[in-house]
Amino acid sequence: MLPLQARRRLRRRRRGEPRTSAAPPSLDQLVRDAIGEILLRVSPEDPADIVRAAAVCKTWRRAAAEPSFAARYRSHHRAAGVAPTVLGVFRTDAVMIPATSYLPAAAGYGYRKCHVLDCRHGRVVLESLDDGEITVWDPITGDEHVLPAVPGDVTLVCNVAVLCAAAGNCDHLSCHTGPFLVAMLGASADGQMHGSVYLSETGVWGPLASVELYYLAANCITVDIVPAAPVGNALYFIGDFGSEILRFEYDPEEPFLSVVEPPDVELCCNGVVLVPEVDGRLGFAFINPYQLQMWSVETGPDGEGEWEHRWNIDLMLLIPEPVPSHHLSGFVDGANTIVVITDNGVYTIELGSFHTRPLCKRDMSYSGFLFTGFFVPECRTGLGLLPPPAAAMEIE
Repeated sequence: MLPLQARRRLRRRRRGEPRTSAAPPSLDQLVRDAIGEILLRVSPEDPADIVRAAAVCKTWRRAAAEPSFAARYRSHHRAAGVAPTVLGVFRTDAVMIPATSYLPAAAGYGYRKCHVLDCRHGRVVLESLDDGEITVWDPITGDEHVLPAVPGDVTLVCNVAVLCAAAGNCDHLSCHTGPFLVAMLGASADGQMHGSVYLSETGVWGPLASVELYYLAANCITVDIVPAAPVGNALYFIGDFGSEILRFEYDPEEPFLSVVEPPDVELCCNGVVLVPEVDGRLGFAFINPYQLQMWSVETGPDGEGEWEHRWNIDLMLLIPEPVPSHHLSGFVDGANTIVVITDNGVYTIELGSFHTRPLCKRDMSYSGFLFTGFFVPECRTGLGLLPPPAAAMEIE
């Protein structure tokens, strides 16, 4: 005889509606799921690899063309700790040097008579050489956002930083179409330095924060055109070729601008870069003369702290080619990586492992801005067409 519990379940099953189990997935669905999992694991180092994989057959192409695939691809690689791919390097004159064989179509849009001020979170900030107009450009979509004139008595825009302004903890995988802010440092005719924050959601500049730098005039003020380092609630800008650091708390309503003393070291003309380190400290990297040196500080609420010498390393061990010069140009946001430009090419150096990667041949001045992201090319299925990998292109 059946146990009591089993008899009760049997009676309930007879009295109620018949229980139906979900149909097992079809073979076609299992194949599509397997192909999707394979495509997720294609390395993001060269976006053209997605195109090549999708060209296998129509089934693979359909999997790569699914609307949800791009978001899943970015999330998969970010969760695995993979840093965004360096897609290209912008020169200060807005010429883009490709670092991969595939670029967004909009990246070929021409910008004449302008220069690059910053490149971060999928956006590029351009300043017109004709009238000083500032534009935030999205190379993925081609969208442009022209900013109003800078506020107050600012006569010279010295440097800017563009940041994602999305609410919450954004992973910056695909926020290039969302809200953003621009933090600006500019000088007035009386030699003062000012800071202000522009919000894309409001379309206006906020109040000015000011600091006296005791320059004779605005054209005597020097703020290096290298990326600012975000640490905590502040941005740190290099000033006067590394002899001073400008700390800008970029609260849109209550900004605050101050000067932080750099480490007491002898600098040369090979560039200085401020780096947001993975432990929340502010790094100060420079080359003197063939050694890469790193100092860091744990900044307090006022930005002050005790500088500590971290390490020196011979660049000839990292970049073995015989090159007569090295120059620091910037850092890769969120990857603990700096950018070194030599006479032979552009390199990135990961500061934890010191892994060095060549990006492209040098075709630029000593300033370069890296455009990074998990770019997934469009794979259209209607006519079975795939966009061809981009040849080397310039934005001129």
